[in-house]
Amino acid sequence: MKRILSKAAAAALMVLLLAGCGEDRPSDKVAEPVVRKLAETDLADGLEIVDFQRSNGRLDPDSANRYRVTYTYKLQLAKPYGEVILGLARGLNEELQQSAARQAQSDMDFGALQDGVNLMQSVMVASQWLNAQGDGFAPRRDAMLAACAPCRAFWESADAPEQAELRRVSFIVAWNHLEQMQFADDFQVGDGVERHAWHNFEKTEKGWLPSN
Repeated sequence: MKRILSKAAAAALMVLLLAGCGEDRPSDKVAEPVVRKLAETDLADGLEIVDFQRSNGRLDPDSANRYRVTYTYKLQLAKPYGEVILGLARGLNEELQQSAARQAQSDMDFGALQDGVNLMQSVMVASQWLNAQGDGFAPRRDAMLAACAPCRAFWESADAPEQAELRRVSFIVAWNHLEQMQFADDFQVGDGVERHAWHNFEKTEKGWLPSN
């Protein structure tokens, strides 16, 4: 009797395994960790992901063994908006200050040229964003700095006057980055934007696996 039950259990397990391999689309168990990792590239200090849910999936029209899974989530403020901008700006400023220092100390080798390009790109992004706003930027800046004392200290750079220019470039680039993600100046803690992340999966003999 035990042997019969054992064989029955083994047969049932095999059916489940075969059913898993034969699924017509990737399960959440397979897809969610992969897509979640992609979504987490949006994270920064003061940002969090909530309401991470599978929202869409579609079979590749050119291959029945390829499937794209999309998740929707809310990227929301866990800190005041100005502090999130500041956190990004500090990281970028450190990179730019290092690039400027290396460029000043080295010959015009490839590394120095790359540092120069990085600096120029950041300055260009900041300049374009400022120019697009015209006279509207000054009152917007003043409101942001009035609501965030650490932001004002970083912007005014009284503690490191020699860093003032690149600090301001960094703050503007960070601000622009978040605005492009649809964050707004009047957002409060808990407010956020809807985001999407997706990945393709291939059906194999071992089941659905992430595509390279």
